[in-house]
Amino acid sequence: MRQKYDEREWRIYRWIYCRLTEQVDKQIGRILDGLKEAGLEEKTLVVFTSDHGNMDGCHRLSSKGLFYEESVRVPLIMTYKGVTPRKKDKEHLVSTGLDILPTLCDYADIKPPAHLLGKSLRGIAEGKTVNEWRSYVASENGWCRMIRSKRFKYCIYDSGENREFLVDLENDPGEMRNMTNNQRYKKVLDEQRQLLKEWIQISDDTAGSKYLRLTSQVQANT
Repeated sequence: MRQKYDEREWRIYRWIYCRLTEQVDKQIGRILDGLKEAGLEEKTLVVFTSDHGNMDGCHRLSSKGLFYEESVRVPLIMTYKGVTPRKKDKEHLVSTGLDILPTLCDYADIKPPAHLLGKSLRGIAEGKTVNEWRSYVASENGWCRMIRSKRFKYCIYDSGENREFLVDLENDPGEMRNMTNNQRYKKVLDEQRQLLKEWIQISDDTAGSKYLRLTSQVQANT
């Protein structure tokens, strides 16, 4: 349907999305006001995040599905009055899908289940020095796997003309250039492929084996 939108229909689509965002903001305000009125404002950890973003027209796409930053990079705000400082952390790669539960367990003084792959964000949220942290995060859906390090993003899809996608986010934050065929990035590409293999093993991603086969096929054809 959206492939046939004209300019007016796209404007309406984006207007609706912005209005829905305002509604979410309003409801968050109600929750925060309720905590204050109940005298719990200084006794409550508040976490705001999302499971995915929205392309909102970027790269001529409307919603989620492809692993551009607009889709996979989501907000994460943690506030605990008198405990967490008001500052941004730009150093640590966080996986909201993995790290939220260990974080809540930490603040509740509960030992997290041993099988969890995530890490508590408590030290980061409280502005403490955290020396040991992951060097990449991963994301997945039914047709793709993604590895995201601080500078690079690597994706491999199970269909399409260009199965692999490597982006240098430092030099190409808009994700406009695929570097998989650029010889200057061959070492980086090999490293990202190895990280994907590592993550599939660590996370016991049984459905991920096909992406390793696809990687081998692509390598054989280049």
